[in-house]
Amino acid sequence: MNRVLFNFDREVLDQIHNYSLELLNETGIRFPNREALEIFKRHGLKTDGKMVFFKQKDIEKSLETVPKTFKLHARNEDNSFVIGDDSYRMAPGYGPPFIIEKSGEMRHAVLDDTKKFCKLVQTSKALDFNSSIVAQPNDVPAETAHLDMLLSTMLLTDKPLMGSTSSKSCARDSLEMAEMVWGKIDKPVMINLVDSLSPLQYAQEMVDALLVYAKAKQPLIIHSSCSLGTSGPITIAGSLVLSNACTLAGICLTQLVNPGTPIVYGLGGSPTDMRTGGYINASPEDAKHTAIVAALGRYYHIPCRSQGALTESFGLDYQAGMESSMMLTTAALSGVHVSLHACGTYGSMLAMSFEKFLADEDLCRVIKTLMKPVELSEDAFAMDLIKKLGTSGAYLLESHTAKRCRSEFFIPDLNIRTIHSKWLKMEHRQMDQRASQLLEKRLSAYEKPDIDPSIEKDLIRYVENKKQ
Repeated sequence: MNRVLFNFDREVLDQIHNYSLELLNETGIRFPNREALEIFKRHGLKTDGKMVFFKQKDIEKSLETVPKTFKLHARNEDNSFVIGDDSYRMAPGYGPPFIIEKSGEMRHAVLDDTKKFCKLVQTSKALDFNSSIVAQPNDVPAETAHLDMLLSTMLLTDKPLMGSTSSKSCARDSLEMAEMVWGKIDKPVMINLVDSLSPLQYAQEMVDALLVYAKAKQPLIIHSSCSLGTSGPITIAGSLVLSNACTLAGICLTQLVNPGTPIVYGLGGSPTDMRTGGYINASPEDAKHTAIVAALGRYYHIPCRSQGALTESFGLDYQAGMESSMMLTTAALSGVHVSLHACGTYGSMLAMSFEKFLADEDLCRVIKTLMKPVELSEDAFAMDLIKKLGTSGAYLLESHTAKRCRSEFFIPDLNIRTIHSKWLKMEHRQMDQRASQLLEKRLSAYEKPDIDPSIEKDLIRYVENKKQ
């Protein structure tokens, strides 16, 4: 029995869907964007000012053209991957403006932090692609920061990447830089996050970016969420209907613009602390939304996205480990396809940490190992060996063991596996201390991936010209 979703059968999912359709038809979704409104009108949807009203047939027709799977291509094709199959793809934190040091002090993020995170993503055994805003740098102009971050990702990694959705011009810049790498873009090379604005609306900048990427048929994560009790109903059931309606409306727009645009379905919800009015991450309610998004993704036959290793903590303590593990494990076992914030975030996505990034990496690797099917080959059953040894138990000296001893079991980079007496003598018992050591080792061993020198020059020149 799925203990998270024990009462979410087809009938309940139908109910969420039907209530969402009721909201879409009677209340509508606010789209403060002239071009989007014209597109809706051209396709026969009712509008009233900036409100758009959707009929059941509008939503169902749009869902028919969304691909069930798609391949996201990397600069290094060996790092390309499919979204929507049985794999679980992960990216690091998205959007934090601060860095929390090992001491606990918090400071503004700078561009050099972004570059360090890019190097960690490139050398990561767990992360599949980089976020577009792994940390928002404070030492470069906000208007052009997207250029510096994207340039860092393109030059320092050769894994798939995310484009900027901060504005129409940011989205266009992202595509133009991608064209310098891939030439004419005729395949998915850049995945992009579009968040709705709860309740029941989208910000103009998000719609602008959605239109740019949909016209280029680049994948979009359409994500909606609310704070339970403030920007949405206090109940999970109510928040599901509210957010699902917003997500469906955004998906509908993408398919009206360009049928077949790849989509990742996103939905979340976090409670409001009724004692303080604050926003809470990594709660049991948050985890339930993570599980439910997978159920709704399957319901609509669309790949789905959830949150990652989130925590309310500001240090690498038990709380951070407990909350991050709960969120990632729930996502993995529920069938989520993509997670942002999988490594490095503290305090409701307020800050990034290099030490937590590396600790979360071990967690991500554990999760991916947990998801791997148990090998059931003839060699794995080892029947001849079991019969040969009988009750002797001398498996350690057998070639079957020697052949598999370096790859059969998960080996952590940071977790301690030793006896108590040795642990007492360890110089660095605490996780953050060991993570600091590993950070230095990883950064010193980093090697920049190959890129055509002429492409690199073109990218650098483009960014410099745009800044001027």
